[in-house]
Amino acid sequence: MAKKIGTYRKYLEPGYGEVRPEVAIDAPQALDFSSPEALKASRLKIIIESVADLTDLWRACNCYEKQMKVLTDDTCFKREGTDIPVRVYHPIAEGSGATEKKYPILVFYHGGAWSMNNADVYDFVYRYLAAYQDLIVVAPDYRLAPEYRFPTGIEDAYGALEWTAANAWILGGSKDNISICGDSSGGNFAAAVAQMSRDRGGPTVKGQILIYPATVLNPEGEIKSEELYGTGYFLEYSSKDKMVEFYFDDYADSDTAYASPLCAESLEGLPPALFLSAECDPILDQALMYAARLEDEGVSVKYHLYEGMIHAYINRPYHETIDSLDEIGKFVRAHG
Repeated sequence: MAKKIGTYRKYLEPGYGEVRPEVAIDAPQALDFSSPEALKASRLKIIIESVADLTDLWRACNCYEKQMKVLTDDTCFKREGTDIPVRVYHPIAEGSGATEKKYPILVFYHGGAWSMNNADVYDFVYRYLAAYQDLIVVAPDYRLAPEYRFPTGIEDAYGALEWTAANAWILGGSKDNISICGDSSGGNFAAAVAQMSRDRGGPTVKGQILIYPATVLNPEGEIKSEELYGTGYFLEYSSKDKMVEFYFDDYADSDTAYASPLCAESLEGLPPALFLSAECDPILDQALMYAARLEDEGVSVKYHLYEGMIHAYINRPYHETIDSLDEIGKFVRAHG
């Protein structure tokens, strides 16, 4: 069930400052929707360029060598007769008995406006969490819009949680110690999957980590962070222009709870939430409103707002990125 949300109080009032000098503001990423071939080519171009640029950045850091020691497995699960790829990142086992240790599991949904990116683009994020925070990271490559519209992607995301719980012991973890995480549209998925698992009596989710999540896609009224940062800060975004209309067959579905988690009838009974937000981000206020509503309905909330950061900072090795990834590890261990 869902209810139309206009605006909600914010968890805190940000300063709405300017981007810090060391932060790179890249040109916005945009897909070519003119034909299936053009879409495929533009999506591949974004992935290749992103992986190349991020590899150069992370390679310059002293964490790179340890990150590259992380072992991965590529597998899949079936949904609707389709193989959904999953990459699993394993902690680096050290010392006697290390291989028998049961590690916390983090299911991480990548961002990319529901329409782009894959595990390769987020490889260094996943590797850091496995190498330095001793987490088993499960990274599903859910199906993308516009070829697969709502609710296909979110159902794939929920299916990944079910698959993880069913295979937790084989992965080296426990089905009773699974958290979920995502950034941007992936944060939207993490918030929605937490609701889906509660509503369906699904796997236990110990914590939800929401990194600059999209939580209300069709709000009533203007949102201040969109007005300030909607243009010129990497993510070009305006909810009033229906910029994610391609995600839906019927845009009215944008008001449903699993598309816009802020619109859920109730948020009671959801797992504790950690928010990691960038100050100079058009969807900042969406996270702030969702955090406030979670708190108002009895859910434990921890919030980190990184001043001067922009959307997608989690992929670049800034000090704030490392701090965020370390906070994810602390949060998972605290609630596991």
